[in-house]
Amino acid sequence: MRGIFYRNMPTPSRPGPRWLDVAALVLALGGGIAFWLFFFGWGSVRLRFEDWPNQAYYLDILRLAVSHGQIPWIGNWDAHATDKFLAVPETLLAPQIALLPWLSNGVFAALEVCLLYAAGVAGWWRAKRVLGWTPEAFLLAVVAASFNGFVVSHLAIGHLMWAGCFLAPWLLLSLREILADAPAPRCWLPLAFWLFGLFLLGAFHLAVWWIFFTGFAALARPKTALLPAVCAVGAAGAMAAFRIVPALVFVRERYAFITGYPSLGVLWKAFTQIHGYEGGTVTGPVQTVVTAEMLGWWEFNHYTGLGLLLFVLGAAGVALWNRRPPEARALAAGCLGILVLSYGRCYALLYPLPLFHSERVVTRFVSVAFLGLLFLGLRGLENPPSPRARRLVRLLCIVVLAGAIWDAWAGAQPWILARLEASHPFSAYFPELETLRPAMVEKAHQARYHAVVLASGAFSLASLALAVWAALRRPRSRA
Repeated sequence: MRGIFYRNMPTPSRPGPRWLDVAALVLALGGGIAFWLFFFGWGSVRLRFEDWPNQAYYLDILRLAVSHGQIPWIGNWDAHATDKFLAVPETLLAPQIALLPWLSNGVFAALEVCLLYAAGVAGWWRAKRVLGWTPEAFLLAVVAASFNGFVVSHLAIGHLMWAGCFLAPWLLLSLREILADAPAPRCWLPLAFWLFGLFLLGAFHLAVWWIFFTGFAALARPKTALLPAVCAVGAAGAMAAFRIVPALVFVRERYAFITGYPSLGVLWKAFTQIHGYEGGTVTGPVQTVVTAEMLGWWEFNHYTGLGLLLFVLGAAGVALWNRRPPEARALAAGCLGILVLSYGRCYALLYPLPLFHSERVVTRFVSVAFLGLLFLGLRGLENPPSPRARRLVRLLCIVVLAGAIWDAWAGAQPWILARLEASHPFSAYFPELETLRPAMVEKAHQARYHAVVLASGAFSLASLALAVWAALRRPRSRA
C-alpha cells in the first residue's frame, strides 16, 4: 500500500532518541483524552445545552434503530424541515453507532470525540514519521490543530460532527500526494476515502471546506494536480451518494446567507482574544450579526493565542519564501482561496448554487486555512541546514509549544461543556426537544423516499467496492 499511496513520501532518519518519541506520543494521547473526558464531565453531561438536544435526538433515534434492528426511515421530529431521518446529512452513520444501546448519550459523545481525537493523533504521528518531524513539532501540531478555539467552542455548542476536524492530518497528507511534483497514478484514492469518512461522520460541512481547499490548491498546479483532485472529489461524492442525494431531494430548508468575517480586525481578534459563550465584548459589525442572526461567538472563535499564531504565520512565510516543500505555493493558494471566501460577502455570489447553499456561515472556512498554514509551516522547518539551526528550531518549537498549551487551556475554560450545561440547563434553541420522546414512526406514501435512499445506497456501495478494488490492485510493472 505504501508504494501506491505514499510513493512521494521520504523515509528520513528519526531525529532524537526513541524515548522522546514514545513520551511525546503518550503525552499527546493521554493528555488529550483526559482533557476531552474532563470537557464532557467524564460522560455525565445530559446534552441539553444549545444545539446538543438536536444531536441527542439523532443519537436516540439511532439507538432505537440499532436496538430493534430497523432502518430509521422516519423520525417524530422535523430536523432541518424534514422528518426523513436518512435525508439529514449531519447524522452520524459510522460503525461506532453499534455501541449506542449500551451507552448513554453523554458517554457516547465523549467516546466519539476521544476516538476521533486518537485518530487525529495517529495522523500527526504519521506525518512525523514520514516527514521527519521532531517530537516537539509533532506535539505542537496536535495542540494547535486539536485544542484551538474553533474546535473547542463548536463541540461545546453541540456540533458533534466537528469532531471530524481531528482528521485534518490525514487529509493534508493525502493532499500532499496529489500536489507532488510527480504524483502517483492512484494518489487521489486516500483523499477520496478520507472525504468519504467525513460524510459518514455527518461532517458534510467539513467535507465541503476541504473540497474547496483541495480545488484552490490544485488550481495552483493544474498540469499535475487538477485531474487527481477532480478524481478524489468525484470518487468521494460517489461513495457518499447515499448521504448527498437524499439531502438534495428531500431537505427543503433554505436559509439566507449570513456572513463571513466583516473585517481583518475581527479576524485577528478571533485568533488572539478569549471570549466565552455570551460573546464577551464583541462590538461593531459582529455585534450586529450576532444580534440580528442569532450567531454566537463560537462562529467567529479561532483562538490560538498570539504566540502560536505568529509562529504559524512566520513559519509558513519562510516555507513559501524558500519554496520548501515543493508544494508550498499550492498549499498557500489553498489557504488564500479559502480565506477570500470567508471574508465579508464574497461567498454570497456562490451561495444560491446547488450544494453551495449548505454553507451560510463562512467564518468557519478559516479553520481549514489555519490547518493548511500549520502544515506548511511545520514542513518548512524540516531538515534545517546545520546542527546549530536544528537546535534553534527545536528550541523555538519547545517555547512555542509551552505557550500554546497554556493558551489552549486558558481559551478552553469558558467553553467546558460540563460547566456550561450546569449554568444553562435548558436549550433556548430547541425547546420542543425538552419534552419530546424520540421515536421512529411509519408513514404511508414513502415509496419515492425509499427508492431514492436505496438507489443512492446501492450506487454508494458499488462505488466503494470499486475504490477498494482500485486501492488493492497491484500496479502494473514497467518493462
